[in-house]
Amino acid sequence: MKEDKIFNNRYNTGDLDFEQFGKIEPDDIHRPKDSFDEYIANKIQQDLYNIFVGAHFYEEYSKSKKVPRSEVAPIYYYFDERLTKSEAMSAIEKFVNIAEFMSMSYDVLYEELAPTYKEKLLKELDLKYGIFKKKRIHRLF
Repeated sequence: MKEDKIFNNRYNTGDLDFEQFGKIEPDDIHRPKDSFDEYIANKIQQDLYNIFVGAHFYEEYSKSKKVPRSEVAPIYYYFDERLTKSEAMSAIEKFVNIAEFMSMSYDVLYEELAPTYKEKLLKELDLKYGIFKKKRIHRLF
């Protein structure tokens, strides 16, 4: 393949050079990549939708996607409490899935949470990544 010097595009002149494919692992042949992870993510989103349909605020927000900031935290707590009963998930997984379901920025949702929920998220991140030691934090709040 030759390259156009102006646009850096490759074009075929009839002289075929072969490009090497990426490394294919044997597991990739039999199973699509991340299919189990996608299944779990879809299941959690379906569970969140079922919780939403049974919620007292369903009628109010089923047609309107905008949620006032003052009601973001109570809705999050509602979902968190219901997910705890149905799924064994970490606090971070719950936070990410609920934020995605609500189509809300992680920053906005985190700002509205109570300190106890923030502490739970930060402690889990510390256990997983050791963020407190890296930043030399000894006390949270």
